[in-house]
Amino acid sequence: MAENMEIPETIGERLVKASQDAPALRHPDSPDWFNREVHETSKEKFAWAAPYDARFPQVRKQRQCFAYYVDFHRCQELMGADYAPCKFFQNVYKDFCPNFWVEKWDELREEGRFPAKFDR
Repeated sequence: MAENMEIPETIGERLVKASQDAPALRHPDSPDWFNREVHETSKEKFAWAAPYDARFPQVRKQRQCFAYYVDFHRCQELMGADYAPCKFFQNVYKDFCPNFWVEKWDELREEGRFPAKFDR
């Protein structure tokens, strides 16, 4: 059941795919900037946000960022690296977490000093 669920792509993945199909940037004088249809289609193509999680009702998202980072690596550890639903956790933490946090956590994981366990 979980293997069949559809995981939306991240905004970065959508931008890469769109830049392969058409030029990534519009000319500053292009009338497309004021075209409602272009705006609506780009909103449908690129807008993705993590769903509401009742465990994190506060405005600050540090805990949610950390929890989804841990959930992603725990999912990969327990279910295997090729298990597709783990990508949902990755999409959420990439949506919330600043890159320098993720880089630091990756370093700590490689050194074996990360403060969470992934095998439980």
